[in-house]
Amino acid sequence: MKRTPTSRKHATKKAAPKRQHRGKYALALSGGAALGSYQAGAIRAFFEAGLDIRHVAGSSIGALNGYLAATGEIDEMLTFWQRIDQKKLITINSFTRLFFSGTPSLLTDDLQRQLVEQHVRLDKLRAAKREYLCAAISLNTGKLHCFSAAHAHTDKQLQDFVLASAAVPGVFPPVKIGDELYMDGGLVRNTPVELLEQKKVDTIIAISMEPEAYPPEPLVNTGQIALRTLSIFFRNQANDAVSRSLVSRRRKAKQVLMLRPHYPLEMQQYEFDPKKIAALIEQGYTEAKAFIKKNKLH
Repeated sequence: MKRTPTSRKHATKKAAPKRQHRGKYALALSGGAALGSYQAGAIRAFFEAGLDIRHVAGSSIGALNGYLAATGEIDEMLTFWQRIDQKKLITINSFTRLFFSGTPSLLTDDLQRQLVEQHVRLDKLRAAKREYLCAAISLNTGKLHCFSAAHAHTDKQLQDFVLASAAVPGVFPPVKIGDELYMDGGLVRNTPVELLEQKKVDTIIAISMEPEAYPPEPLVNTGQIALRTLSIFFRNQANDAVSRSLVSRRRKAKQVLMLRPHYPLEMQQYEFDPKKIAALIEQGYTEAKAFIKKNKLH
C-alpha cells in the first residue's frame, strides 16, 4: 500500500521566531573632572555591548567624553585619560597663583583647546550619525544653554561649544560665543537628562560619578567635609534630573536609568593620578557591564 504524501495545506507550520527588539539609547554624561575616567570606562562597556546609542548629551568633562562617544572614538577617549600628566595640570601652586594674582582662572585652556582642536570635527559627527549636545551657562544672563552640533556651521563653532561646556569656573577661562561668555554647564545641570527628554529612544542612561552611598567612617578635616558637601550637591542634582524626567510629559523615552559607583571613587576631582585613573576606568567598565546585565540592555 502506497503512503499518501502529506498535503502541504495540512503540513504543520513552524512559528517564525520572534525578532528581538533592539533598543535605542541616549547617554546623559555628568561632570566630575578626573572622575570622568570612571565614565570613560562605562562608555567603553556600552559600546562593546553593541548598544545602539543615538544621542549623547554632556556637561563639563561629560561634554568632552560625550563628543568622543558620539563620534565612536572610544580608543581615543581612553588614550586621552591614560596620558593625562598631573604635572601639567592643577597643583597647590596653581591655587596660590589664582588667589594672589589678577588671573581669572587657574589655567589657560591651551591644553584643553589643543585636545579639542585635535579631535573635534563636524564631519566625524556626521559620519557617526549620532546627535551631540552639551550644556553651558551664560555669564551674561545666568541661563542654561543647550548647544547642539547641528547648529554649528564650522569646526571652530563646534569646538567652542565643547570648550564652553567644559570651562570649569576658576579653573579654565570662559569661552565667548557670539556676544556672551559661557562656562561649565555642570553649575546648573551637571547631569543633563532634560536635553534628551524629547528624543525618540527606548532608554536614557545617565552616568553620574557620585556614589550610591557614603562610607560610615567619620570626616576628620575641613577638606573632607568640603569634598563631601560638593559630592552631595552633585548627587542630588543627578537624582533630581532623573526624577524630573520620569514625571515629565515631554519625555518620549520609555525609561530613564542611572549608573553610578556603589561607593565613593578612590580619587578626588582634581587629583589626576595615572594609577588611580586606570583603576577608575576599570571600575567604570566592570560596573557598567553588570549594569547592562541587570537591566537586560541590548
